[in-house]
Amino acid sequence: MKLNTERLLLRQATLNDAGFIFKLLNQDSFKKNIADKSIKTHKDAEHYIETAFLTPYKLDTFSPYVVCLKSNDKDFKQIGVCGLYKRPALQYPDLGYAFLDEFTGFGYALEAARCVIDHSLNVLRLKYLCALTDPENRASINLLIKCGFNFETQIILNEAQEVSNLYQLKLK
Repeated sequence: MKLNTERLLLRQATLNDAGFIFKLLNQDSFKKNIADKSIKTHKDAEHYIETAFLTPYKLDTFSPYVVCLKSNDKDFKQIGVCGLYKRPALQYPDLGYAFLDEFTGFGYALEAARCVIDHSLNVLRLKYLCALTDPENRASINLLIKCGFNFETQIILNEAQEVSNLYQLKLK
């Protein structure tokens, strides 16, 4: 499965993405705004890919994709992840995304999110999406608002009792 935009390719992850996933999940911004996934080794990154990406692909359920920057050569640069997650505590699929810090501020996350939203509406025929963000993550909040999401409430989803903002989008 592949999704395309003018500048991006969203594709399924493979174990070959372990180095990229290791780098992405160990950024301070990822740990602060999403969570510390305890990815300490290349093997940890491979295991994360197996559970967070490959298993959902095999089960044909909601899943994230690796976002690559298109180029003229065949070796597209991995710059982030974007896709849908199904959390037991949430009624609707959850739009999630994370990008390498060096690729933030260029509109790539917005472009990828809109691509996943379009796919959710036109291919998956979903009626609603939700999204979670740290209440202090202004960049993520602004992205969700640009995509048409509306703030619903604040919820607690983890043992650490951390509060997240819950947003919802009604697809047309």
